[in-house]
Amino acid sequence: MTTKKQRLFLISNMYPSTENVRYGIFVKNFENAVSGFFQVEKVVLTKKHSLVSKFLGYLKLYFQIAQLYFKCGKNDLVYVHFPLHVAPALLPFWLLNRKVILNFHGSDLIFNSTFKKALSFFLIPGLKKSHIVLPSNYYKEKLMSQFDVSSSKLLVYPSGGINNEVFSPSRSEKIENSNFVIGFVSNFIEGKGWRIFLDALKKIKEEKAINNFEILIVGDGPDKQEILTILAGINNKFEIISNISQKELAALYNRMDVFIFPTYREEESLGLVGLEALACGTPVIASKTGGPLGYVEDGVNGFLFDKKDDEMLKEKILVFHALPHNEKVVMKKNAINTAKNYDSVTVNKQLVAFLKNL
Repeated sequence: MTTKKQRLFLISNMYPSTENVRYGIFVKNFENAVSGFFQVEKVVLTKKHSLVSKFLGYLKLYFQIAQLYFKCGKNDLVYVHFPLHVAPALLPFWLLNRKVILNFHGSDLIFNSTFKKALSFFLIPGLKKSHIVLPSNYYKEKLMSQFDVSSSKLLVYPSGGINNEVFSPSRSEKIENSNFVIGFVSNFIEGKGWRIFLDALKKIKEEKAINNFEILIVGDGPDKQEILTILAGINNKFEIISNISQKELAALYNRMDVFIFPTYREEESLGLVGLEALACGTPVIASKTGGPLGYVEDGVNGFLFDKKDDEMLKEKILVFHALPHNEKVVMKKNAINTAKNYDSVTVNKQLVAFLKNL
């Protein structure tokens, strides 16, 4: 006789779609990780572009959450990604003493606008009544410093971890004397640091500091046209690729000699792209912020630079480029070893064990 699986209601305002395969990919990774152990029923929102579609999307999301009040039993789990954005709809779950797990990702734990502060009034009272999942130790410390929450109710879970069967070094060796490929993977918004990245590359081009380098950018977003305009002005070989699968993304990480992670967002709680690059054996040059500080070791598996400092970023790229081949090989090996600490199989086992004990 087959034992009936415990139900888990997955709630998220971010979820991938055919048109936006990377949007909220970590939520999809979470679903894949727990679906073998729980009966997952999801209430999710895919990417919306206009204000009207966003409003209607959230209206539908809130209505679907409200339907769960009558469906969710005492033994069921309510697992919420980005809980701040649906906090008012969570109040009945807390009043009914349901098992609620809040998975913060960074931006939803920074109340830096009037709207977020208003939503926080609904969220904060529920923190003590919930179990909490955070993407990094950096954010665990941040949460505990701000709120009186027991550490026994917290789990650090790096957004599904890294699938080492997908993100791994390519077997093919890079051809000697080929172009030096500088990579960037991101949503194209200002806070992700794309302007810092391009300013550093512009200086490298103007100073003729590196011969034959190539710019490889993966992503999409509202600033894409401005990025294309600036790239045209730099007048260097570049490529922008959007909306690709994880397997295709892994192949692109393997094309890169170095990955640049110039984000300066306070909400950058983990930075999964940096870990993906490391898993492919690509050293990372990251800004000193949030999640990347937890896995990028200066001079070991990459380099660190001060936030928004394009001159320092330029210098770090030049330092890496000038390293002897054998030192680059060591750095690549260190990158791979770092990423092993975030292996999806290991971190997902820890997550399932945490949920099973609730």
